[in-house]
Amino acid sequence: MWAINIYSSLTLGLSTNISEHFNVFREFNQSEHEDFFFSSYHLDDIPKEEPLRASYRAKALLQMFNGILLLSGDLILDYDLHNIFFLEKGKKDSYEWSRHTIYKTNRDLEYEELQNPFQPRPEHLYTYKNVPKNDKNRKNYLVDFFDYAYKDEFVKEVLTLFILSKKDILFILINTTKIVETIEYDLGITNATSAEEKSKLLSEEFQQAYKFFKDKKSKFSHFSNSEYGSGIFARHGVSDQKKYHDKEGNLLPAISFEEIDKKTRTLIYEWINYKLENDKGYRYPPVIIENLDEPMKDEDYNFDL
Repeated sequence: MWAINIYSSLTLGLSTNISEHFNVFREFNQSEHEDFFFSSYHLDDIPKEEPLRASYRAKALLQMFNGILLLSGDLILDYDLHNIFFLEKGKKDSYEWSRHTIYKTNRDLEYEELQNPFQPRPEHLYTYKNVPKNDKNRKNYLVDFFDYAYKDEFVKEVLTLFILSKKDILFILINTTKIVETIEYDLGITNATSAEEKSKLLSEEFQQAYKFFKDKKSKFSHFSNSEYGSGIFARHGVSDQKKYHDKEGNLLPAISFEEIDKKTRTLIYEWINYKLENDKGYRYPPVIIENLDEPMKDEDYNFDL
C-alpha cells in the first residue's frame, strides 16, 4: 500500500469521511505527534519498485481532490512533494514502512498519470473498502464529487483543468475556456437556442455563472482571446486582428480574475450537482465563494441535506 503525507486542519475530519476511492488515516510518530496520510485503492496496482509512478499518481489524485475542495472555499490539502511511503504487512497485522524519496522526473510518466490516475477495474473498488449504502458519511459532497470524477470522464477532465489553473495563474483563461466548452458539450449545448433550453434545467446559480462567460455584454471571450485585453494570460499571441477596444478605439476595461475564478467554481459545482441530482435524487446547497481571512474548519464541509 502506498501512502503520502498530507498537512491540513481538515485532515482529522477527512479521516472520518467515507469513500471507496481513498482513505485518510493518522499515525503517531516517535514524538507522539499526529501525522496524516492519504492512500487510495487506485495506487494499489503499482509495485514497490515504481515509487516515481506512485508519486505522480498520488499527486494527481490529490490535485483532483483539491479541485473539489476549492469549489466551495480556499482550503486545500498540502502534501509532501518529495517523499512517498510503501506499507507492507508484517507480523501481528502491523505494517513495515519504507520511505521513497523522489529525486528524478519523467514528464511522459507524469502526464500519463495526470490524464488517468484511476484503476480501470470498478469491480475491485468495493472490496477495497466496503461502505454500507446507508452510512451517513456517504452523503458528503467531497465523497460524491470524487466518485463522479472516477466514473465520468468529463468531470475528471474539468476538475483537472480547474486545479491546474489554480496551481499556475498563467493558465486561467485557457483552462477556463476549455472547462466551459466541455460542460457545454456534456449538456448538449451547441448554439444560443440550445443554451437557453439546457441551462434552464440547471440551477439559477449555474445560469448566472454561464451567462457571465457567454453573454456578449460580459466580453469574456473577447477579453480572453486578446493580448491587448488580458496580456500574457491571453489564449492567443499578439495579433492586430484581436484588438480589445470599443468602436471609438478606447481600450475596454479588464475583467476581474477574481470574478472569473468565482464564476468558474460555481459553474463546475452546480454542473456536478445537476448530474448528481439526476443520478441519485439529491443535491448539495449552493455555496457562496468568499476569500477567507481564517482557515475553514471541518464542520464547514458538512452540508446538511
